[in-house]
Amino acid sequence: MNEYQKKKARILIVDDTQGNIQILGTILLKEGYQVNVARNGIQAIDLVEKVVPDLILLDIMMPEMDGFETCRRLKSSPGTKNIPIIFLTARTETDDIVKGFELGAVDYITKPFNATELLVRVNTHLDLKFSKDIIEHVSNERKELLHVLCHDLSNTFHSLICLIRLLESYKNFEELKAHLYSAAKNGVEIIQLVRDMRALEDHKIEVYDIPLRESIEKSNFLLSDRFSTKNIALKIQGGENIMVRAEKTSFVNSVLNNIFTNALKFSYRDSEILVDISTEEGFALISVRDFGIGIPEKILTNLFDLSKATSRPGTEGETGTGFGMHLIRKFVSAYGGEISISSRSQKEYPSDHGTEVHIRLLISDAPGNIPHPE
Repeated sequence: MNEYQKKKARILIVDDTQGNIQILGTILLKEGYQVNVARNGIQAIDLVEKVVPDLILLDIMMPEMDGFETCRRLKSSPGTKNIPIIFLTARTETDDIVKGFELGAVDYITKPFNATELLVRVNTHLDLKFSKDIIEHVSNERKELLHVLCHDLSNTFHSLICLIRLLESYKNFEELKAHLYSAAKNGVEIIQLVRDMRALEDHKIEVYDIPLRESIEKSNFLLSDRFSTKNIALKIQGGENIMVRAEKTSFVNSVLNNIFTNALKFSYRDSEILVDISTEEGFALISVRDFGIGIPEKILTNLFDLSKATSRPGTEGETGTGFGMHLIRKFVSAYGGEISISSRSQKEYPSDHGTEVHIRLLISDAPGNIPHPE
């Protein structure tokens, strides 16, 4: 646990004895921890719903609700079950200690308190907690990566399948061959995206000049089967001859494809999606607007948060995981750009609903030049 984590770490003391609270609070505050206090189990359960601590020091013997019952309730709630709990007890009977561990406690400290022992145990379990949080975050990132790559490769193979079907009736094979080559090459580039994702984690993604409108049109081509399935038109306005700073494969497959896929998912059949491109003080401003069901405020607030569930069915029952927006923001930020989303849900705005994604990307200083090896 580093000093930054220690200063942010919040510990909840739950004890009905004022003297114990003062002793524990003094030790922990001196060490640099943030401290909250509850005088009984009921107060503790109410408090953690408002302020989630990183660790709880929980007295066993308390009136109204003892520590065992408080622990049982905390461990049975999805929002608090992962908070480590250390029991505070003057009782050293084996049965009580075993019962505490069976309820989910990670440790116990006996009274009267020894400051050194207290801090060693607190530091140890906070270290374990923060390490577990990091592992869980990395695991979620890996799940996100796997989902997005499968999704992106699916788009590529949808395009290939669509093109192969056309072979039976298409006369100009040379033109079709170019499309087939482009789709297959895109699949190879997506596999390369795995390496780019690792580079993104290490803050080493390569950014270069790419043609903005051409990238949008490539995404449209890759998703053409999906657009045609719901008979949704993509209309692009502006953007000719604009070069922006980004990484082409991730911008097309992980940014644009995911934005358009979400727009398609939540749009109604026979509607349209509008892309408007303008410039402002060295930035290209890209707006992607749909006229679908929109996003409720609660989901919109957590849309970029990987730890919050934001997935919901589309207008025709389409499913998803909700991982994509977090990854989109990571890539756009790596390019030196910004992304935001505004939305009006159909339930609240029945006559004017839909979602608009806003992206700001740096315009290249050398339009027409793409210094990137194929």
